[in-house]
Amino acid sequence: MKGVYTEKIKDINHINMLKTVLKAIKPALTGQIYIERFHDNGEGVDRTYNVYKITVDEQIYILKKSDDKEIEVYEKFLVDKNLPVPKFEGWTCVNNKKWILIEYIDGTDLRMFNKDMAYGCIESLSQIFNMYWQKDNFKENKIDNRFERYWKRINKRAKCLKNELKLASAYRIFLDRQLVCPRTLCNGDFLQCNAIDNVDGIILIDWAFAGIMPYSLDVARLIVHGSEKNFPFPFYMTDEYRKIFLKGVYDKLLYKPDYDQFIWDVILSSLNECIEFIESELNDESIERDEAFTYYYKNAENLANIILKGKEQLNIDRYDGSMFII
Repeated sequence: MKGVYTEKIKDINHINMLKTVLKAIKPALTGQIYIERFHDNGEGVDRTYNVYKITVDEQIYILKKSDDKEIEVYEKFLVDKNLPVPKFEGWTCVNNKKWILIEYIDGTDLRMFNKDMAYGCIESLSQIFNMYWQKDNFKENKIDNRFERYWKRINKRAKCLKNELKLASAYRIFLDRQLVCPRTLCNGDFLQCNAIDNVDGIILIDWAFAGIMPYSLDVARLIVHGSEKNFPFPFYMTDEYRKIFLKGVYDKLLYKPDYDQFIWDVILSSLNECIEFIESELNDESIERDEAFTYYYKNAENLANIILKGKEQLNIDRYDGSMFII
């Protein structure tokens, strides 16, 4: 078995605790309660999440351990907005731990990405982007503090490049652009495992890292971690699907920079994605530098070469989605 799966919980104390949480959020629920816990072994390591599939008669929900930031995102940006996200049922605090209850979305994730998924992602992401797009005047139009937290994080990440002069120089260009790049509501973790291909379209399901941030972050995150190779982490992705997705998102945006700036923003954010996935090894030489490190390091170098040549040297007319992915 590979990917996301659920297992029935057998520990009675665990079950009773979750039932207490569920009743606190939705006391009107009655009937037999069946609880399963989510696991994921899609990256070669079995991970267990504080996320549960709750079945009550014929109703199915997701109960998830959460925090104030995710709750705020749902209540401020997603509730009653007719966006491609799960319905928010409510939240509670039990034993100083926050929990949210959301709609269960039936379908498959996007690990085996295809053309239909590319078009679905275009529709869903552009709908969210267009609702919350901010071109400038960020301080005057401040909605949340997500950018400040993001800015602190990426400046800390930059320190891992102290011995990588080329990558550090390119990353500095990325950092400078973040201060003026148009912002919108971003999921913050728009990976293929955090979206569901549903009969109603592509539904974005995990909003723990969301907020108002540079728009190119979500665009880059979806396309960078995909490969046609049989590789344990990067999801399946082809250059054709990248091209469809990038051009489609751009065309659907109501407010947007020039296309060359759009591609440039995505390239800069793609560098950040690659650096994120080699940050630990660069900070700590005792960590084994495996095949995944090599994959992202080579991509980071390729991106840095493009960035250091400058936007003016980028032939946008020839751009085909494969320019910065090895």
